[in-house]
Amino acid sequence: MVGLETPDLLAAALRRLNNLPEEHTAYFQTALNAMREALQHHVDAVQQYITETPLSAGWQYAGMDTSAAPSKNCTSMVELYRLLRVPHFGAAGTVEASALLTRVFKSLHNVRAVGFSGLMLAVTEDQGLAEATHHARFGLHDLLTYSSVCGIGLDTVPIPGDTPAAKIAAIMRDTGTMAFRLNKPLTVRVFPVPGLQAGERTTFESADLCNCAVLPVR
Repeated sequence: MVGLETPDLLAAALRRLNNLPEEHTAYFQTALNAMREALQHHVDAVQQYITETPLSAGWQYAGMDTSAAPSKNCTSMVELYRLLRVPHFGAAGTVEASALLTRVFKSLHNVRAVGFSGLMLAVTEDQGLAEATHHARFGLHDLLTYSSVCGIGLDTVPIPGDTPAAKIAAIMRDTGTMAFRLNKPLTVRVFPVPGLQAGERTTFESADLCNCAVLPVR
């Protein structure tokens, strides 16, 4: 399986657009086409390289996860929302923009899509999302709402270390209910941080994780 990290590519595609329509629906269609064409071009190039490369020792190409898969070292998904004219991640319009981005990842042609192949909002793996927690621009239940139109569910979300197991179980049941109702996989990957309460800043030392505010569990 091949995974992609494409926030830089998608942001560049949106920044290159000229003479943008003011009307909202027309702009969203223009943005969708631009991101889809840019991603399709690079996916085609990667797949061509794979098909032309002999695989040894019984390895087989299973497919490609088309998710953007952001990291702390590339453009934040928050920037894509801004380019899609959402005032800030978590503001009104976030659900609609999430659905649009999901369409980008789901509408590629001639690709064997595997994995999530959708929009991933990993709080501690995206610098912009991590910074937004300090402004209380979204919460755990907002992320769960967004996952109704995108993918993965609750991903790398820091919560208070003393969160009762019963509350975590309730979150899992809520997520499982949505997954069953929407007929798609959703996960719960929360980080109970020992000694920290909601609003306090994490001190992760991993090179792959962004420090952010601990989100409350209500």
